[in-house]
Amino acid sequence: MSWKISRGEPWPYGITIRDKKINITFELPEERPSRRSGKPACPAEKNLILKIYNLKSRGEEELPIDKNWRFARIYSIALEWEASDMRDDRMDIEDYGYQILYGGQPVSMPYAKALRRIKGERIYLFKEKDYDWGEDAFPGLDFDELIIYKLHVRGFTKHASSRVKHRGTFEGVIEKIPYLKALGINGVELMPVYDFDVENPEDAAGRKNYWGYGPAHFMAVKPEYGAEPENAGESLKALVRAMHREGIEVYMELFFTGKETADFQMACLRRWVLDYHIDGFHLNQTSTRLREVLADGILAETKVMSEDFNGFSDKNMSGRRRAVYHNGFQDSMRRFLRGNEGCAGDFMMQILNRSDAQGNIQYMTNNNGFTMMDLVSYDNRHNEANGEENLDGSSWNFSWNCGAEGTSRKRDVLRLRRQQLKNAWILNIFQQGTPLIYAGDEFGNSQKGNNNAWCQDNSVSWLNWNLLQKNEWLYDFAVKMIELRMTDRLLHPEKPFAQTDKSANGLPDFSFHGKVPWFVYEANWNRCIGCMYAENGEAWYFAYNMNFTKEIFSLPGLPKKGLWRVYLDTAESNVPGSLLDDGQIILEGHSIVLLRGKYI
Repeated sequence: MSWKISRGEPWPYGITIRDKKINITFELPEERPSRRSGKPACPAEKNLILKIYNLKSRGEEELPIDKNWRFARIYSIALEWEASDMRDDRMDIEDYGYQILYGGQPVSMPYAKALRRIKGERIYLFKEKDYDWGEDAFPGLDFDELIIYKLHVRGFTKHASSRVKHRGTFEGVIEKIPYLKALGINGVELMPVYDFDVENPEDAAGRKNYWGYGPAHFMAVKPEYGAEPENAGESLKALVRAMHREGIEVYMELFFTGKETADFQMACLRRWVLDYHIDGFHLNQTSTRLREVLADGILAETKVMSEDFNGFSDKNMSGRRRAVYHNGFQDSMRRFLRGNEGCAGDFMMQILNRSDAQGNIQYMTNNNGFTMMDLVSYDNRHNEANGEENLDGSSWNFSWNCGAEGTSRKRDVLRLRRQQLKNAWILNIFQQGTPLIYAGDEFGNSQKGNNNAWCQDNSVSWLNWNLLQKNEWLYDFAVKMIELRMTDRLLHPEKPFAQTDKSANGLPDFSFHGKVPWFVYEANWNRCIGCMYAENGEAWYFAYNMNFTKEIFSLPGLPKKGLWRVYLDTAESNVPGSLLDDGQIILEGHSIVLLRGKYI
């Protein structure tokens, strides 16, 4: 292949291809002062080179760049190519990559859409391969319909117990889609899958960035996440297409550093939606230009999730597509689960927290904290393996080890942990926001008490799928709870509860109770709450006892001599299906009982 290089156009940024002409724009890195002179090196002192790679033959060619080919800070070159013989004529531009070398060092190309790793260095591609999306369509689910599952692409299947063909890759996740469907998932949030920096030269301990937050090439897929790294982009597209085929939406966790321009951030988000059919993003409120995101026409039907929207209004008026990523829910529910004093009010507020204007993403656990199993197994963090003398990670976990720190064989401890796990699932699933499940919580995955496993690319973070068989009871319980939420609209109606008798059947659609019907103690010591859902002759009663002792709950009477029947008891003391004809039920300490009633 023969190449001809000349001055290019300074806009648009990145790579533009028209016919057989490539336009490349870039900026040079900011110069640091020289140790000798204390002044930045003069650009004239360093060579500027375009290095072209033949990715098939591994051939290389260097072309000098004239330093006058720039406009202000933006350098631009035009590159034309033509086949030099019949063999080259069969080559595609997708088979070539490049680097810009300044003084022998590669220049970062933030607008690059595809890259490969060769001998540890990023080689940028001129063009991604075309992909046939067929009849792929965005599922377009409302936040009220979603059950979101958050996973790390590598950690999800890297453990040998995953038994997939391509462990730790997009292909491995594809193999697990039937599992996700059986669990009841219809939304998947992917932790960073763009090409983030794994190594940190300033980290003396040599720790690797496993989670993926920090400096990155935000427009390029991480090659290592593909079974074939050179085809990682196609692998991610195949994953999205396979998810969509099963009615599952795909969201990207995309945390900018805050140093990027608004133009870059918008180009990046549009690129993932247009080229990869991504359904939505989890964005960092402090580093993302949310005002521009919410006003963008291309992203008008793309879900946007963030911890806060800083008062910016959503310009999309056709429906809810933004949601608050709700950390406050986690803290309130964990305190209630543990049985803290003074938390009943927060618990009741979170139960009803819902808005017609936006969604609420609610979770008990997430990657930046304990797993659900560790939440009931550890009082304190155990992050010694992170190399910071156990000083990193949050010390406010609102966890409770149920009587023993870490692994235990004591029957009372194991029984109580079993109860608390089931309690946590009920608290997470049956509120009015969108539940988010952290991968592995459904079968008791543990990180051995590490609540900040950002650098643990090993068995600490990888899901141990052997636990699925060991804790099958927990998986079955999770499936049952998800199915109940998705099928019984009485527990999660289309509109917020009015707390009035909407159907004129003698009961409000939702009401709070204590151990005595229609009365809730507001004292700090109260840990007993009843929640009744009722409409059109059907009712549910959720009795929560987070005291350490047994408590007797008197149940609200049902119209037309209706009776309550036990649906489940997390302490397994009350038999499912049994009728309560005396209007009372005894709850073990730290247990939840679900009752169902009919009064037609």
